[in-house]
Amino acid sequence: MFEFEPDEYIFTKFAHYFKCRRKKKEANLAYAVKLNDIKPRLTIFARAITGKPIEIYEAEREGGYKNNNFFLPSKYAEFLTIEENISFYLFRVLYLATQKNLDLNWNDTLEHSVEESRILASDTSSKVLKRLFEEFPITENYFQKFIAYYAGKAKKDTQIDYSFIYGKWMRNIPEEMLNETLNNFTEKIKTANPEQPKTTLKANAVEEIISIQVDEKQVEDAVLQHQFEKVETADEFGGNFKDMDGDDEIDDHANALEDLNMKYTVRVDDTAHSVYQADFIENTTIAESAERNEKGYFIPYDEWNYAKRTYKDNFCKVYPKTILKTDVGYYKKTISKNGSTLLGLRKMLTTVNNKYQQQRRQTQGEEFDLDAITDLFVDVHSGITPSEKIYLSKQKKEKDLSILLLLDISLSSDGYAAGNRVIDVEKQVSILFGEILDEFNIDFSINCFYSKTRNHSSYITIKGFDDHWSKAKFKIGAVEPGGYTRIGPALRHSGALLDKRNTKNKWIILISDGKPNDYDRYEGKYGINDIKQALRELNERQINSYALAIEAQAKYYLPQMFGQNHYQILTTPVELLQSLVKLYEKIKHQN
Repeated sequence: MFEFEPDEYIFTKFAHYFKCRRKKKEANLAYAVKLNDIKPRLTIFARAITGKPIEIYEAEREGGYKNNNFFLPSKYAEFLTIEENISFYLFRVLYLATQKNLDLNWNDTLEHSVEESRILASDTSSKVLKRLFEEFPITENYFQKFIAYYAGKAKKDTQIDYSFIYGKWMRNIPEEMLNETLNNFTEKIKTANPEQPKTTLKANAVEEIISIQVDEKQVEDAVLQHQFEKVETADEFGGNFKDMDGDDEIDDHANALEDLNMKYTVRVDDTAHSVYQADFIENTTIAESAERNEKGYFIPYDEWNYAKRTYKDNFCKVYPKTILKTDVGYYKKTISKNGSTLLGLRKMLTTVNNKYQQQRRQTQGEEFDLDAITDLFVDVHSGITPSEKIYLSKQKKEKDLSILLLLDISLSSDGYAAGNRVIDVEKQVSILFGEILDEFNIDFSINCFYSKTRNHSSYITIKGFDDHWSKAKFKIGAVEPGGYTRIGPALRHSGALLDKRNTKNKWIILISDGKPNDYDRYEGKYGINDIKQALRELNERQINSYALAIEAQAKYYLPQMFGQNHYQILTTPVELLQSLVKLYEKIKHQN
C-alpha cells in the first residue's frame, strides 16, 4: 500500500478535481462527436472504400493506420456544429484509406519515436493528398478548411500542428517477423478466482501492445524498489519485475492510471483482484512457446500458419481427459429452477421430431397419406395397378445424427455477460439440452476444453457418445474455468471423435466467447485463421459446425471464423436454449 503525506494527499485531490472538471466540460459540448457513436457507420464506409475488413479503434491521440485497422481520435469538437465534426472523421477515413493503398507505413519490428512518426506522415502527405483529391475531389474543400482552422489556432512564432489531419506513421509487424520463443514458464494452469475482481476500471485507448514474457527465474531473482514522491504516479514496464501479489489497490491509484501508457504489459498467471481493462484485438508481440517434452498420453495435431499458408506439423498436443468429480446438487438446482423452460422445450422438440420422423407411403399406419391416396385414384382411372403404400406411420425413423457439444471453459468463461456468469450459462444449457437429447435418443457427446500453450491443450469429456446420461449429467456442475482458449486443436480433436461415429449427419456446436488466445502466440489473425482452417477441414469431411457466443465482443471474431448464418451471439440460458432448439430443427430437417 502507498502512504501519502497530508500535502501530497491535498495536491492529488486538487489535481484530480481540475482534470475531471476539464473532461466534464469537454464531454458536455453539444457539438462534440464521439467516435464510438459513429463507429459502425465509419466502419462500413471504410470497408466500402478499401474493400478490406477494416476495423476502427480509438487512438491515443491523432491516430493512423496499421494493417487493416484505422485508429481515430476518441472525440472531436473543434468545430461548432456536429456536421462539421463528423466531416473531420469522414475525411480522416478517406485519408487513411488512400495512405494504406499507397503503402505508406513502417514495415519493420523497430520502434520509432512519436515525433519521428508525425514528421514522416507530414512529409509524405503531398503524395496522399494528390491521390486523394484525384479520387475524391470534394475532399479538397474539407482539407483547405481544416488547414485554415489549425493555422489560425496556432500561437505566434510556433510551428503549426497539422498532426490531426495527417496522423502519424504506425508500424506493421508481419507474423513471420515475430521469432521470439517463450521459455521458462510454469506449467501451472491459471484457474478461476474464487473472489470476483472488486474493482474494474476502463483503460485509455491502446494502439499497440508489446507483451513482455515473464521468465519465472527473473521474477524470483528480481527486486524492485520504487520511490514515490509528492505526486501520485504510475510507470510503464521498464525491464524490472516485482512480485505480482494481486492486491486490489487500483481504485486508490485511478488518477495516476489515467495517464499511463498501456503499450508494454507483462503476462502472468497470478490471480488479480482488480482489472484495468483495455479493448484491443490487433496482433500482439506474444512469443511462440518452445517444444517441450510433456508427460502423459497426448494426441498431436497440426496448426495452420496463415502467413506461410502451410501447416506446422504435429505442432499442438491435445490431452484427452475424463472428469470424475460430480456435483449432484448443481444438476438438481438447474432442473428445479428451469422446470417450465424444460417443459416448453420438450413440447417444441416433440413437435419437431414428429414432424420430421413421420414416415410417408407406408403399407400400414395410423392415418392415410393424402398424396399417396391422390396418386392411387389417378392410377386407378389410368388403368395402372396402384401402390398399396397409402398410409402415414408415426414409427420413429432410425436416428442418423450425432451432435457434439463443445464448451469453452477457459478463464474468460469466469466473466459475466448481461449479469449472467458465462460458465454457469454453459453448464445450465448443457444440462437442459442434454435432458432433451437423451429423451429423444439422440447420439450426443458433451466436452469442454482449455489450454496452456500449444504444448498442453486439455480436452475433457463430460459425456462420451456411448456414456449413459444418467451418470454423466451429475458431472457438469463440477466443471470450473481455467487456462486459455486455443480453439483450433479442440475443433480438430472433436472432428476426430465424430469421424468414429457411424452416422451421416454430424454436428459440432461450439459455445464460447469466440476470442482465440493462449499464453503463447494464438492472438489476433493467427488464431482466427487457424480456426478458419480447422473448420474447412471439418467441412471437407461433411462435419457441420455452429457457434453460440455468450459475449458481445464476439461480433468481432465469429463472422471472420464461422461466416454468416453459422453463429449467434446470446447472453442468457433461455436465449441460448431457444437458439439450440431452432438449430436442432434445422438439423432434423436436413436429416
